[in-house]
Amino acid sequence: MKTMKLIFACLCIALMCGAWPAQADDIAFAKSGICGLDAPRPERDAALRQQVVPGRNGPIAYYRFGRGTPVVLITGYRASIAEWDAFFLGELAQHHEVIVFDNRGVGGSSPLPGRYGVEYGMRDMADDAADVISHLGLRRVTVVGWSMGGMIAQQLALGPASARLERLVLISTAAPGAQGVPLRREVGEVLSSHGPDAFARIMGVLFPPDAVEDAKRCFGGDMFRPSGYRATPVSDDVSAQQNRAIQRWFTNDDAARALGKLAVPTLVVTGAQDDVLSVENSRTLARIIAPARLAIVADAGHALMFQYPLELGKMVSEFAPR
Repeated sequence: MKTMKLIFACLCIALMCGAWPAQADDIAFAKSGICGLDAPRPERDAALRQQVVPGRNGPIAYYRFGRGTPVVLITGYRASIAEWDAFFLGELAQHHEVIVFDNRGVGGSSPLPGRYGVEYGMRDMADDAADVISHLGLRRVTVVGWSMGGMIAQQLALGPASARLERLVLISTAAPGAQGVPLRREVGEVLSSHGPDAFARIMGVLFPPDAVEDAKRCFGGDMFRPSGYRATPVSDDVSAQQNRAIQRWFTNDDAARALGKLAVPTLVVTGAQDDVLSVENSRTLARIIAPARLAIVADAGHALMFQYPLELGKMVSEFAPR
């Protein structure tokens, strides 16, 4: 425990003082947080209700809780807001107003009539996120993107909404263009899988081997599940659209060049054992984005917010403006 506190104290000093190396050493947390945490969960507030932003492409469903400067979270491939770890969100809400929303076609976020089947990509989903930020009148925003959500967050930071962004956090995501390392085909097939064994297979790629059994037992119980929220299955059409958007991300050299001029202070976080998006993506992002700081978490996989929800929450909270 003393070792973990010392590591975390050094991390916080680096974040607040800007003392962050271009290539960070692994950060080691003492124990996985999967299963049985005694910590705040925002969905236990009976007053918490889903709200809707009238986005340009249709309604965008969101939840808003906590108090402080705003943190907007963008989730990943085939994921709903339920895929955020409730304890991670609870830790953020200790010092920040937290906004989570569903990407288009997921949960309560539906395209306008006639928009189904229309091709869209990262820029379009970034426009949806921008609509949330604009409609809610948010300022001094920290945007946190996980996995595909990190790609959306990068695109968001390159657009007009960047004027409202004060910090950018990219978790377990990929660099754009030829410098990015795409996920392997077999991993993509697992993440898109259906059937009785799909859950176990997906846990096997989201977590390192020593955390898989805990993930199988406790992942569902640790998910953010507000009262009345319906995490309906993601349609094959939405999955295919998102998959094509991800594939095009790795051909977007324009985004890579633009990121080299990005002035938003950025924290890049990844698991050293990420089997979905290689850790090399995060190293590349830290090189491309001049003000970026890099944190590589030892013994962590792609879904590291479920492994270390309180530690990651503290890390993001300290990086975001107060």
